[in-house]
Amino acid sequence: MGDLSKNFSRYEFECSCGCGASWVSPVLIEKLQHVRDVIDKPITITSGVRCEEYNTSIKGSLVSSHMPDSEGMGLAVDIACTTSKARFGMVDVAIKYFRRIGIAGEHSGNFIHLDVDPHKTQDVIWTY
Repeated sequence: MGDLSKNFSRYEFECSCGCGASWVSPVLIEKLQHVRDVIDKPITITSGVRCEEYNTSIKGSLVSSHMPDSEGMGLAVDIACTTSKARFGMVDVAIKYFRRIGIAGEHSGNFIHLDVDPHKTQDVIWTY
């Protein structure tokens, strides 16, 4: 049981530096929960909300959707996805709910990035 949705808790989205930043968009949570319900398997979040300092320390994009927006909400999540079969399955489901998807393979971190940032180009899939 999560405190944000059936399967997700705020602590899963906390900034990895320990600063406590953890406010995440309810729209992101709702869409992520839909994906979780369809795949019917746990989802491991590898990066949720990032404060500006932490984002800079890991060389994240200067305009990363992981950083809180003007309302203080993170709009992005990276989820572990370690095999090509798992990546295909995740993208196959995620594309029904998300309009911005990033794919990182084994040489780039093995994750899928999902975000709901309305200020960025929509209907895109990119690679890292």
